[in-house]
Amino acid sequence: MNNLKTKVSLGLNLLVFALTVFAFVAMFTGFEFMGKIDVFSALGLSAFKFFTVDSKILAALTALVLAFFEADILRGKRTSIPKWLHLLSLAATTGVTLTMMVTVFFLAPTVTYNPLYLFANANLFMHLVTPLLCIVQFVFFERETKISFKESLWGVCPMVLYALFYVPNVFLHQVNGRALPEYDWYGFFFAGLNTGWIVMPLILLITWGFSLLLWFGNKKLAK
Repeated sequence: MNNLKTKVSLGLNLLVFALTVFAFVAMFTGFEFMGKIDVFSALGLSAFKFFTVDSKILAALTALVLAFFEADILRGKRTSIPKWLHLLSLAATTGVTLTMMVTVFFLAPTVTYNPLYLFANANLFMHLVTPLLCIVQFVFFERETKISFKESLWGVCPMVLYALFYVPNVFLHQVNGRALPEYDWYGFFFAGLNTGWIVMPLILLITWGFSLLLWFGNKKLAK
């Protein structure tokens, strides 16, 4: 990894961390710098119910660790980044890519309010800016990953863990086979709980698809 690419990657990782911290604080405190738009927002610990928040925290922490390793490379203290960190980076980037794509192609076309509200205030970073930065960093600047095709499955892990929380929570709060909207906040079970055996495997398959695209893009474009 040459010094220029390492420096750019380091800068992107630090930017991801800084913007995520800002968005996280804004959401937790209710700071609304683009007007009072309360969409996919929650104060305090309730914000952790959103995969958007959880995946950004993982991405921010991963970016910070990557930045430390890249700084060591620039100082000549190491020559490469360990594989486990590349796998973690793939998982984190896949997670934030999924949140952006779900927002753009599922939530935006189906909400009854102005879809631009999905990108207001903290969600501007949660749903758009941070995912794009993570994708650019991983695909173009995270070199020497040496991740195999099978190991691309690591990209699905964050969504699997989240599904273990989301799905039981939905099924425990339903009336006559219909999920209560306040517990199915992403609306994945809008057609009824009996669609769960199709919905969740489909989401996991789509997630793996994003992981594969990131893996393939990195192999082809980061060289």
